[in-house]
Amino acid sequence: MSRRFGGLVIALAALFAVGSKAQAAHCGCCCYPSHVVCQEQCCVPEVRYRVCYQECWEDQTRVCYRPVMHTVMRECCYTTCRPVYEQHFRECHYTVRRPIVEQYCVPYHYTVRTPVYETCYRQHQYCTYRSCVEPYQVPYRYTTFRPVYENHVRCETYCTYRPCQQTWQVPVSYVTYRPCYETHCRTCSYVTYRPCMQEYCVPVRYVTYRPQYSTHYRTYSYTTFRPEYTSYQVPHTYVTQRPVYQTCYRTHSYVTYRPCYSTYQVPQCYTTCRPCYETHCCQVPYTTYETIPEVRQRVYKTCTLEPVYGQCTVKVCGGRWETSQQYVPGPIVTRYSCVPGCAVYNPCSCCCMCCPTQIVCQQFQCPGHTVCHRCWVPCEEYRTIQTCSYVRREQCHVDCYTVCRVVPHCCMRTQYYTTCHMIRENHVQMLTRQCCNWIPETHCEQVPYTTCHWVPECHTCWQTCTRCCYRPETHCQQVPYTTCCWIPECHERIQKHYRCYYVPETHCQQIPYVTCRYVPEQHCRLQTCCRTYYVPETHVRQIPYVTCHYCPEEHCALRTCYRCYLVPEVHCCQVPYVTCHYVCENRCQMVTCCRTRYECEDHCYQVPYCTCHMVPEICKRMVPCTECRMEPYCETFKVCKRVPVCVPMCIPSCPSPCTAAPAAPAAPLTSWKMQFNERLALLRAKLE
Repeated sequence: MSRRFGGLVIALAALFAVGSKAQAAHCGCCCYPSHVVCQEQCCVPEVRYRVCYQECWEDQTRVCYRPVMHTVMRECCYTTCRPVYEQHFRECHYTVRRPIVEQYCVPYHYTVRTPVYETCYRQHQYCTYRSCVEPYQVPYRYTTFRPVYENHVRCETYCTYRPCQQTWQVPVSYVTYRPCYETHCRTCSYVTYRPCMQEYCVPVRYVTYRPQYSTHYRTYSYTTFRPEYTSYQVPHTYVTQRPVYQTCYRTHSYVTYRPCYSTYQVPQCYTTCRPCYETHCCQVPYTTYETIPEVRQRVYKTCTLEPVYGQCTVKVCGGRWETSQQYVPGPIVTRYSCVPGCAVYNPCSCCCMCCPTQIVCQQFQCPGHTVCHRCWVPCEEYRTIQTCSYVRREQCHVDCYTVCRVVPHCCMRTQYYTTCHMIRENHVQMLTRQCCNWIPETHCEQVPYTTCHWVPECHTCWQTCTRCCYRPETHCQQVPYTTCCWIPECHERIQKHYRCYYVPETHCQQIPYVTCRYVPEQHCRLQTCCRTYYVPETHVRQIPYVTCHYCPEEHCALRTCYRCYLVPEVHCCQVPYVTCHYVCENRCQMVTCCRTRYECEDHCYQVPYCTCHMVPEICKRMVPCTECRMEPYCETFKVCKRVPVCVPMCIPSCPSPCTAAPAAPAAPLTSWKMQFNERLALLRAKLE
């Protein structure tokens, strides 16, 4: 890029040199007389070649190593304990008390009193009183009070307090802490293990078994049974029961009751009351009320709250979160890999046999991870807050309101009312009643019934039966079977094993960490304080009030009263009543009681229990063992190189000012500038 900018600067300098006058050669830095100027001083030095770099890619080969795992199965013996359980029984004796219930009877004597009821009648006389009402009038004097209201005004002196505030400022010093962070580095050493593989050869002997088959025959005898069937008849005797029915008659006597009705009459006395109505007239006083509105005044107080502002310092507990990192190494993992087996040609069987593979066990450590912990770092700071308190302020107000006063007036009105008294009347009524008597009647009837008896009858039938007998038959059969014997064959092969061991390597790492300390800073502020005090003020107000006194007024009215007296009346009636007397009867009842006694019995039962003992057993299992070796392989990669290349450049030469015609210098100079600009644009396009 620096070369490209250098070429552009040179081209621009030549452009400005050509565009100016002939005397301003070399960018106007040196001005020589016209007879001293030569052609070499006027022209820009020619640049014919430019050096460029071209990218060139080359293929290179390097040798790398990759781990190859080989797993081999090895026999491992271990001892296990197998539990053997045995079940036993032991006898357990216990005693049981079996209850035996015995029943016995006890005679129970008791007396029963049976009630016998009798209906009797007695004559009962009673007296009733008939009420009679008699009206009369009584003079009634009463006094009413008429209220008379008077308005008055009284003077009342009261004191109010006007609040005044006084403000002053007090300097308050406080300290703030500014956090200052510093970065440090600590050296942390850690060890990594680089795996190294070692190859060695081990001769392995193994035995293969080739199967050899042989065919043999054995004689197998077996017996079959052929069934033969024979038919015969057997007599079968059976008895049946035939029912024989017979109709008989028996005499049945029964009693029926025929009702016999008789009619008789009974006198019944009853009393009725007939109402008697009377209309009366009287003067009743009543009161009417007239509503008169009046305007009154009342004084009430209101209370308002005025805010008072101030400042106070508050301690605020805060903090921040800090993140700390901790490196945790990865776990050690055991990996098993299987080394591919090989095929061995067996000349005896003319076939290839596959040898078992080997399992290689390898332990390696997984990559670790970084754990971030966030911890809270508390800090305290003091802040200035604005407080607002409210002060009570009382105000007095006068309110006018209207009161409605009710004035009573007494008047008289005529009222009619009706009275009613009941007049008793006695009556007698004959009631017809009916009684029923039941007359017994005896009847006889013949009731038929059917009897049945069974008559036996004998029958005989022939039943066909089949008898089966089996006749044995002997057969022989040749059964082929194949036997196999294994012929051992010994082989030997060379097996490569790999041993992996780790070489420790120590590394150092710079871990940056940040510490923070607080730098105290002293501050001072002016706190405004405010004090409120009250100035007393005396006021006088006029309070209206109303007084009321009552004027008595005498009145007289007639009040109607009623006098009630009772008139006695004597009546007589028959009152039925029931008498009862008890008849004693002696009875006896057998009461069943139970008596329980216990008998002891011995029982025995078998209680199972298990015993366990451990029997050791030797077991074998195949454990895979993994080995690791490093296998080299070639890797091809590309490398980029920058090769310098010379690029030719074509720039026109500068014309000589000595040979130029002085009459018309403008036209050839303008055409040369256009050609130079075109070539400069082509040059820039090639450079890009």
